[in-house]
Amino acid sequence: MYRYTVKVNADMRASTLVSNDELKNSANRECCVHPEHAQHVRQHLLESEHASAIAALFAILGDPTRLQVVYALLTAPTGELCVGDLAAGLGRDDTTISHQLRVLRNMRIVAMRKVGRVVYYRLIDKHIRQLLEIGMTHINERFPGHTSPVEAEVRL
Repeated sequence: MYRYTVKVNADMRASTLVSNDELKNSANRECCVHPEHAQHVRQHLLESEHASAIAALFAILGDPTRLQVVYALLTAPTGELCVGDLAAGLGRDDTTISHQLRVLRNMRIVAMRKVGRVVYYRLIDKHIRQLLEIGMTHINERFPGHTSPVEAEVRL
């Protein structure tokens, strides 16, 4: 039994039917079933620079410790926390928390202020709050029994 696929050239103007055997014999051929869909994808392509920047943001938020730091800052009564309080609250050492905060600061997610030798951090990127809320909503839908004790505190 033969399956046929539509082969479309790069400018999306010409298309021909080719068999799967022909496709296997040519590594450079583009194949698609719906040329108009492929054309739409090409016209609305996410630029590489934007894709890389978004991937970097999600990579930053992909670390559980960093997420805990961000969540702690989101729910802080005063809107900011010092390194020592974050470390004690999260059960981590100051060095680990300082490193995570440095990463977040480099991505312009948090800002710091010094009062003597004490350094306080606060969130400066409002989009992070939204991303975290969406993530929590997603997890709560996937795992209906999962609840967070401070979820109600995280509001826009």
